[in-house]
Amino acid sequence: MRTALITGGSSGIGYAMSRRFARGGYKLLWVALDQNELIKAKAALQTEFNQAQVEILAIDLSKAESAQAVYDWVTSNGWSVDTLVNNAGFGTYGYVSDIPVEREVAMIRTNVEATYRLTRLFLDDMLKRDAGTIIQIASNSAFQPVARMNTYAATKAFVYQFSRALQEELRLRKSKVRCLTVCPSAISDTAFKSANGLDGVRTFKGLATTTAEEVADDVWNAYTSGRDFIVTGARMRFLFGMRRLIPYGLQQWLVRRETATT
Repeated sequence: MRTALITGGSSGIGYAMSRRFARGGYKLLWVALDQNELIKAKAALQTEFNQAQVEILAIDLSKAESAQAVYDWVTSNGWSVDTLVNNAGFGTYGYVSDIPVEREVAMIRTNVEATYRLTRLFLDDMLKRDAGTIIQIASNSAFQPVARMNTYAATKAFVYQFSRALQEELRLRKSKVRCLTVCPSAISDTAFKSANGLDGVRTFKGLATTTAEEVADDVWNAYTSGRDFIVTGARMRFLFGMRRLIPYGLQQWLVRRETATT
């Protein structure tokens, strides 16, 4: 049985993707912060897919030792990860000088450091087997500066650049391991908005809003067809294709409009 490790698998995009992997017959390893959420989500998934195998680990990925603890949990149980999905993350909103420093540092550690460390740990095993896929959840925020979501966008820019360059390195090495970079637009139907103080921000009802289910469908289709990059949501793909034709000043006007509160 193939195995997928999904961080943040018990909610939002992670849960929607988990449904696709469960339908595909994968064993699921979930890593998330909230133990109760993990237990409830596991029960819900196994109600829908009664043959689904789900193992859970509650851990704070903003802690430096967490990635190694996740790897040790996997290897000590004798599991082999075929697909790693680095999905867990959170955001902040407001002028950078108004946001508590420690909140943003925790976000950098989760969105950047944990993603990097987990990638490195599981990549080594995949390279030895010459098989496996790493799916990195970046964001459309990675493509340009985003005032009032400054540090969040910067973390996703790291994920985007690191992951796409990693795929180029894998190609240069003629490795069969693949890195799929995913850039979703704002998602209207997850707890991300409320959990990160983004209620009322226009982008969640904006030009390119998508849903967790649409993202999961796009990711699954890209994954199963062997692609290494996907912008999720049909409207966001259209805007992404047009961005080179839009002057920087107009791009920033649109970004300021989309990230304003209503």
